[in-house]
Amino acid sequence: MPGALRWWDHFAPLESLQGTTFDRFAQGGGPPVEYTVYNPNEQAQALQLAFGSRQLPDVFSLAGLSVPPSLLHEQGWFAPLTTADAIRAGLPDGIVTEGMHTFDGALYSFPIFSPRQYETLVWFDRDQLARAGLDPEAPPASWDDLRAAARAVQRSGVASGIVLPLQFPDRLAAFVLELAQTAGFPGTRGNGLDGVDLTTGEIRFHDDAFVAAIEFLLSFARDDTMFLASTSLDARSARVRWAAQGGAFFLDGPYNAGVLAEKFPQVLGRIGVGPIPTPDGRAPVLTRPPNDGTFWVSAQSGAAEDASALLELFVSGDYQRGLAAAMDQPPLDLGVVAGSDAHPTYKRCIRMFGEQVFLGPAVTARNPRVAQVLAARKSVEPDLGEIVQGIASGQITDVRGRLRQLSDESAAARDAAITEVGGVSAEDWAFPGWRRGEDYAT
Repeated sequence: MPGALRWWDHFAPLESLQGTTFDRFAQGGGPPVEYTVYNPNEQAQALQLAFGSRQLPDVFSLAGLSVPPSLLHEQGWFAPLTTADAIRAGLPDGIVTEGMHTFDGALYSFPIFSPRQYETLVWFDRDQLARAGLDPEAPPASWDDLRAAARAVQRSGVASGIVLPLQFPDRLAAFVLELAQTAGFPGTRGNGLDGVDLTTGEIRFHDDAFVAAIEFLLSFARDDTMFLASTSLDARSARVRWAAQGGAFFLDGPYNAGVLAEKFPQVLGRIGVGPIPTPDGRAPVLTRPPNDGTFWVSAQSGAAEDASALLELFVSGDYQRGLAAAMDQPPLDLGVVAGSDAHPTYKRCIRMFGEQVFLGPAVTARNPRVAQVLAARKSVEPDLGEIVQGIASGQITDVRGRLRQLSDESAAARDAAITEVGGVSAEDWAFPGWRRGEDYAT
């Protein structure tokens, strides 16, 4: 489309909202938008190919790129926002963080979603639970309870016990990082803090909590309650199989409600959701740092000013209310959800997040030079999600030993980057004032 802004993202539940926003922009005198929604497992490759051939879209999300934005900034992916003052005026205080959203003080991006969220919600088919003799009003709260419920469904012949996206390593890593927190690991996930013990700054993927979390996640295969094709499913294909009643349980984020409403509306009436399970069934307590920026303007774009003007609309109250109705990740303003037209399961997710998720520290906020370390740090392969896949396939048998190797390699990569950058130490990853179950005050 000649003269159009090209926009790529992976937020399937937001298609209608994005289209409405783009139409509003065009009606206000902006150019039309050529809009593409990707499978998150495929967008990373598309972005890498586009960057290499200088064909990046004007605006894009970072789905699948397990690289800190600071590194992409150093590589020349992004352009600063030319309407930064207007965008900052629409954001809550404390949202913008150097090394995450700003670089050398210039605003490049901002989050549209609340950090109070997690991805390991237990979604279930109420009809299948009832037919297996289980109470849909009392979903399993502990690890053992979920395994027992999956066995009950499997024995009933109604369906498989659970569907898991074992072909999507990023999602597996998210599950393990969150489940490890419920098992007592003093950490969080994202923003350079994966596997980090927040109290000491030490990288401890080999902690007992990680071993236990992986053991639990893969126990469904040993119990013979996992949907057999799970080893070949990513997040979207796993959701399709689950929605088609291939399994009773499905681990996914709050956006599952939005995808179902858009793609499988006939399913919503029989779906329920419960919190992430914990080892002992107690209410979960999780920590999340501030969110990365959501959308970025390409440094290859010839229309950066138009793209930046378009992004002004994404900090408006209308857009936040639209996010609640679209039922993707929670909007920055969680308060708009209760009075929205969102499905009851989505509203339940947001209520749980408000009670269970606490704001953690941002490692780049205390020492901005940490952003340079994250940019310089070499990636470690295989990463946590790929290691979980290797354990699931039987290629890795020494679980703790392989996780300890990941800890050592990750620490060595961090130390090497610290030496290269200077002005940073491993102690910058330690937050002795952090307390589980409390918002961290910078």
